[in-house]
Amino acid sequence: MLTVVTRFMGRIFLMIRKALNDGIGLTVALDEVPPATLLQAAITHEFKSRITPLLLIGILVTHPIFYSCGDKAIGADGTIIAEFDWNGKHRITLEEMMQEISELPEYKQRQYQDKEGLETYMTLMAESRLILSLARDEKLNEDPEILKKVQDYLHELMVKKITAQEIDDKLSLTENDYVQYYEANKAEYVRPAQVRLSCITLLNKERAGEVYAQIKEGKDILEIAQELSDRGELVGPGANPSTPGDTDYISKASFPSGTEPFLDAAFSAEIGQFHDSVIEVEVQGERYYMIFRKDEARDEYQKPFEEEDVRRSVIRKAEREKRQELMDNWVAELRGRAEVKTYIDRIPEAESEEAEEASEEEQPEESPVEAEPEE
Repeated sequence: MLTVVTRFMGRIFLMIRKALNDGIGLTVALDEVPPATLLQAAITHEFKSRITPLLLIGILVTHPIFYSCGDKAIGADGTIIAEFDWNGKHRITLEEMMQEISELPEYKQRQYQDKEGLETYMTLMAESRLILSLARDEKLNEDPEILKKVQDYLHELMVKKITAQEIDDKLSLTENDYVQYYEANKAEYVRPAQVRLSCITLLNKERAGEVYAQIKEGKDILEIAQELSDRGELVGPGANPSTPGDTDYISKASFPSGTEPFLDAAFSAEIGQFHDSVIEVEVQGERYYMIFRKDEARDEYQKPFEEEDVRRSVIRKAEREKRQELMDNWVAELRGRAEVKTYIDRIPEAESEEAEEASEEEQPEESPVEAEPEE
């Protein structure tokens, strides 16, 4: 089916991009690059985790597109679906392709579940094998940089695997463990006292005075907030363009230093009460002018463990804390077994910025270029 090598050669760069983007042919490509055991260990650990989708095999086996040679399509190693010549005959089997597809992320597998997708994958797989053959001719399988990266990747996979065996597989917490963590850290799950305001915040003092006068005359604060928002004048609390003037629920921890006069007035006011003046605050050198009415308030509230967000947070933090405990104990045990010794005094001190600057100042100045004599 794919016996004409020239069909591929003009598309080498496109094929490389497709192969890398789709992750196609990685297991096959690296499987033949020495050292073989190194590459196979790295790739097998990373990708082999799923079962070949039998439904897709059924589609392929029964569809005539994959049978161009009658009974000869069935080889000793499987059903041949593609082949090409490059320093010898190269074949791709149905079983190999389905295995590769099964090892892709699920969202990519969905791209290859119909006739068109499977034919596309078959073509790309053949093309990636062809590119691999060219790379082998160029001795890239002996490239030190490539082999170093493979070695580094193998080490990373080995560390992840042993850590999973010694830590993650032993990480087991019960419902009682989660409850105990919650009880020990209840302060983290307290919703502070909050207020909700209709608020207008401006940067111009005179403009704030005009707005406050309009409110005193009876104009609705939210109507004014909408008008100011439409003109782009609102800033700070109440400046949300979808709900101008509405601060939603805020707590004292919601605002930076400098806003204390505003917060104190907001929390001490009665529900439905306007503050009796424009409040001026300064934050990081910028002055803000605030007018508000207190609409709602709610007291401090201890969130129960049963709340979904609380439970989710407790489970995540409790498991993270337990995992760190297991990790610390395991590493300490390893250090003890190996009798690890460190020699901090042999590590040179980092040169301070002052020393570097002094060193630069001590460098001799370059001699100025002498002017050429006039003729």
